[in-house]
Amino acid sequence: MGVSFGVAADTAQECAEGLALLALLRQFGVEVTVTLLPAQVGGHRWIARAVPMTQAPAVGEGLTVER
Repeated sequence: MGVSFGVAADTAQECAEGLALLALLRQFGVEVTVTLLPAQVGGHRWIARAVPMTQAPAVGEGLTVER
């Protein structure tokens, strides 16, 4: 099963802003592609989806966690 990212929001603008935050994954070598633009699913509910196009580094590779 592949990985996908979902965004749920109250407005289309908030949903788009949530998708924009996924661009931060580029810092870790992961590019994402939007597969579902913000869409209203009922009432005041909006959703969007994206999937990674590149693989994230393996655990312990490329990421440094300071404690």
